[in-house]
Amino acid sequence: MCGACGRSVAEDPVFPDGRTTRGNLIAAQMIAELCPSLTGRVKVVARPDGFVVSAPGGRQTVCATVGAVWAVLHSLAPDAGVLLEPALAGLEERYREAGEHRLLEAVAASGRRQLGTPREVAARL
Repeated sequence: MCGACGRSVAEDPVFPDGRTTRGNLIAAQMIAELCPSLTGRVKVVARPDGFVVSAPGGRQTVCATVGAVWAVLHSLAPDAGVLLEPALAGLEERYREAGEHRLLEAVAASGRRQLGTPREVAARL
C-alpha cells in the first residue's frame, strides 16, 4: 500500500525490499538511460504506484511493474534491446552505490527477460 495516498501497489520483483516513489523515479530514469534510442519517441515517468509510458500521438499506458514497462517498450520499439548492453556498461559506473547498483542490475535483468539478448533481438529484425 502506498504510504502517501493509500492505494494498493503491485509487488515488483525489481524491488525486493519494497517499492518506494524514489525507487520508481530511479528505475524510470535507468530505463530511459538504458534505451537511448527511444529518447524523444517514448517517455517513462514514475508514479508512486508504478509507471506511465507515453508514446507518440499522446498514447499513454499505465504499468504496475518494471517488467510491464519493458513489455510496453518492446511493443513500441522491438529493437530497443539492441542497445541495452552497451548502455548498461556505461551506467554501472554512475550507479556505484550498493542499493542503486542492485536496482540497476534488477532493471536490466527485467529488460533482458522482456526484450531478449542483443543476439535474440538482432535475429528478430
